[in-house]
Amino acid sequence: MKPKIVDILILGGGLVGLSAAHLLSKQNFQVGVIEKEKPDFSKEDPEFDLRYSAISKASRDLFQQLGVWEGMTSKRVSPYRRMLIWDALGFGELTFDAADVAEPDLGHIIENRVMLQALWEQAEQDSNIHLMTSAKPVAFTVGKEAVTLELEGGTCWPASCLIGADGGKSWLREHFSCKTIRHDYQQRALIATVKTEYPHAETAWQRFLPEGPLAFLPLVDSHLCSIVWTADPVTIEASMSLSESAFCEELAHRFDYRLGNILSSSKRLSYPLVRQRAEPTVSERIALIGDAAHVIHPLAGQGVNLGLFDAKQLAAEFAEASQQGIDIGHPLILRRFERACKGKVMRTMMAMDSLNKTFSGQHSWAIGLRSLGLNWINKTKFLKKALILEAMGI
Repeated sequence: MKPKIVDILILGGGLVGLSAAHLLSKQNFQVGVIEKEKPDFSKEDPEFDLRYSAISKASRDLFQQLGVWEGMTSKRVSPYRRMLIWDALGFGELTFDAADVAEPDLGHIIENRVMLQALWEQAEQDSNIHLMTSAKPVAFTVGKEAVTLELEGGTCWPASCLIGADGGKSWLREHFSCKTIRHDYQQRALIATVKTEYPHAETAWQRFLPEGPLAFLPLVDSHLCSIVWTADPVTIEASMSLSESAFCEELAHRFDYRLGNILSSSKRLSYPLVRQRAEPTVSERIALIGDAAHVIHPLAGQGVNLGLFDAKQLAAEFAEASQQGIDIGHPLILRRFERACKGKVMRTMMAMDSLNKTFSGQHSWAIGLRSLGLNWINKTKFLKKALILEAMGI
């Protein structure tokens, strides 16, 4: 296959990679997207995807800007208007409400498959986006005026810049001069879709258990929730081995029966949790975005939002460089992008780690302090408002 002449190559056709491609296309860049396999959307799946994302207002606004939000809402998108957090060992409780900031909702819970389909279908109609599927990168070379990516089979694509949006196990990250700083939380996450006795009331629920947080996230059906349970590997493995009825009973108990009994559960998946970041995230004509650049703890569901923030910042820097007649692959431009993202990434990583450590302490003094802290925040209107706006990306 003869390669197209493109300005930018993106490795990875997932949520972040395709969002970056659409943003760059709107700036009239020619963008090549390399993806190992084209997703199959030919059949409507009645089952909910087990992988979801909690999409902030800032990310929703980005999807609206790209023209893909309507395609998502035509399928399955669930707003959440309240968030309720409480400590299993203490007396602290914290409630966030969209009404506190005069917004219709705090965000949306969306299946990854729903978002990906909307982004992919629009990419196929975009003359500025060139999709290359069934493709595997094998090498790249950086020259004075271009970077050239070689694919399996011998096809070579030149471009001004090569972007890695190829996930936590990024091929590009492993093949350019950066180090990967990694921390194993010694925890696993269990995910499933469950049916509850009581309606979820468009509320995102999170209970901090001694072994880790348990979240119930509202889906379109008022009695269906996506759950994310974080705990030590032994606890998660034991729960994975339970029968459906035994698992539902255990889950309801651990959730303090806030939504009554758990009536049924989908299949369960689990995966290990790590914190990971590349240092640096850019080099000459190379940049990493999304999970290729940073992976954080999922307890607040901010991973995809961070990746979309990367995509937006990258497109903004490239647009400004192009307007000024500067080579978009110049290290100065890429380092400026890196600086624009690094502060937000580090703040979010530190916040997630702090929350995880704070609620894992089981000493009586720690339980008492965090309970007092939760209740104090709950009564302090300006602080609650600031936290809500930060989470919404406003």
